[in-house]
Amino acid sequence: MLLSTFPGWHEETDGRTGSEIVIKPFPSRPVSKVIAWSLAVAWLFALVSALWQHVAASSAAFVLATTTQDHLVARPGIAAMALGWVYVVLLVAPFIMMVIIILSISLLDKLTDD
Repeated sequence: MLLSTFPGWHEETDGRTGSEIVIKPFPSRPVSKVIAWSLAVAWLFALVSALWQHVAASSAAFVLATTTQDHLVARPGIAAMALGWVYVVLLVAPFIMMVIIILSISLLDKLTDD
């Protein structure tokens, strides 16, 4: 929802030349920082969740095998584990992109200050 507050591109007429130019305004810095912090917290929660899922599945398989004296053997599914960890890895990408946006806007701001 916070990304919907980012400004969109629009066209304006240049006062000196009379030609139309495309204006690409920068997103709000406070909103960008809130989004970056939210993504960081979401990534931490996803990391803890995937770790607990991994530990719980392995523990359940071990307990099942131990209590049935190896008559029943359960193996945690590779696909289920992969889905949990892929989500953690994919959640890092938007966080890194938001940090890059924040750093590039601050660098541009420092370069254009006179």
